[in-house]
Amino acid sequence: MTVRRALITGASSGIGAAAALELAGDGAALWITYAGRASEASRIAEECRTAGSPDVRVSQLDLRDPASIRALITEIDEAWGALEVLVNNGGVCPYVPFDEIEIDEWDLVLETNARGTFLLTRAALPLLRAAEGDRSVVNISSIAGQVGALQTGMHYAASKGALLAITRSFARLLAAEGIRVNAVTPGPVASAITDQLQGEGREKLAASIPLGDFGRPQDVAWIIATLASERARFITGATYDVNGGVRID
Repeated sequence: MTVRRALITGASSGIGAAAALELAGDGAALWITYAGRASEASRIAEECRTAGSPDVRVSQLDLRDPASIRALITEIDEAWGALEVLVNNGGVCPYVPFDEIEIDEWDLVLETNARGTFLLTRAALPLLRAAEGDRSVVNISSIAGQVGALQTGMHYAASKGALLAITRSFARLLAAEGIRVNAVTPGPVASAITDQLQGEGREKLAASIPLGDFGRPQDVAWIIATLASERARFITGATYDVNGGVRID
């Protein structure tokens, strides 16, 4: 069986780390990136090796910096020459009231979450095209991109809404080449991001979840792994909700 090669951004913790471990269990070779948590990324890489990945690489990536994106793609090209899977999970989520968002912070969030995902996906296309068989891009959006900013910042919601449009656009553009592009929209998931919420805000968010509690990163990771696999070969341009019933459409 051919080993699938996967790039996962923002994989030092939370959903990205859980997705890496899920794909490692499926025998994928992994290239995981981190923004600032080098030691955590190294720990996740070692756990992925233990879980069954035959090859795990780690790189720092600044999604706001086109040069950092180009350097990563060059590094992967020289080592592997192709990719079957790209999981765009890296992002930032400041909890800031809309009337307190500074312009620089608005730009940082949009540049990281939306523009960065666009630039990385575009840069990775030659590697995806170089692979044979099923190829998949999975973008991690958010329920905030569907319903707006309830607890998160408005800039975060805007960036995740843009990511859904980016997903559908790439899905239409790449379908004829056999490259699938889908999105996952998590609701409240226990992670470093939701850990920013404390006290009444956290209690209010938990009470809004019909299933009664925050999700786990693993609840999202198995759907990412499924969309990344040949089991999902006839799925593209889709959005998968994992939100505990917060949004039922």
